[in-house]
Amino acid sequence: MDKPVALIVEDDRDIVALFRHVLDIAGYHTEIVMHGIEAMERLEILLPNIVLLDLQLPGMSGVEILKRMRADERMSRIPVVVITAYAVYADSLPVEPDLLLMKPVDINQLSSLVQRLQATQGAMREPAHDKVTGLYTFSFFTVRLAFSLERIKQSGLRRFGVLFADVAQAALLKKQMSEEELTVFYRKLADQFKVTLRPTDTMAWSPSDGVFLTLIEDIPNPEAPLRIAGRVRDSMKKFLENNDQGLGLRVNLGVLLCDEDYEDIQKILQDIQHARILLQDRQYTSPAIFDREMIGRN
Repeated sequence: MDKPVALIVEDDRDIVALFRHVLDIAGYHTEIVMHGIEAMERLEILLPNIVLLDLQLPGMSGVEILKRMRADERMSRIPVVVITAYAVYADSLPVEPDLLLMKPVDINQLSSLVQRLQATQGAMREPAHDKVTGLYTFSFFTVRLAFSLERIKQSGLRRFGVLFADVAQAALLKKQMSEEELTVFYRKLADQFKVTLRPTDTMAWSPSDGVFLTLIEDIPNPEAPLRIAGRVRDSMKKFLENNDQGLGLRVNLGVLLCDEDYEDIQKILQDIQHARILLQDRQYTSPAIFDREMIGRN
């Protein structure tokens, strides 16, 4: 199996040596570029699994590189970790990176970051969008989920949320519908799932269990996730009522609030599964808000 590729864009040789050491140990193939224009040229050819990007570079700034990456469809989903010694630059970036590390970078912090991202290796090589729904694939979603978890571990933000939704009678649908009919059904249901969310949200579908997912990264107050969940539920509910086929279709929908005490994304995904079971058993009314402690009690 090919090694995942990390592109280090940094002009300080000591920092480069540190990054390369950590990434080599983690099993990455590392490439190093010390000039901004050369980095952009390399990115046109290479599709790395992750980019570590300094903001202060000769030739072209890291800010400009980040802007160009996000504007390019081919590069827009590559995870970017920005490294800078200047907090003022970090606070005024016109485009948000996946993560931000302040210099001097602690080797233990960097090692911990790399280890937590191991579960997402290879996902960036796969197609980004699901063929049926047009939403992001589950593997791509896990990449964004890993970076969301890492962001709150570093930034001190309290929580982010994962909204999840599925059709309670999914097994009956599979028996009653042909494969083509089921494909059309889920494609149209996906349209209802995303219609009340922002186009920039990370919305995904897991075909193995028929669950829709999206990240809620900005939670201004405790009521916000419930309002978002309510809008999504109402939109999906209306579609299901119009396409019921006598099955009594209903949507189970909830939000798992995730804090920095989650060890890794696998624990988050496990808790989402537990929450889905609680909704299926009607122990909670949809939409419901869950957290780590609540799932633990159940």
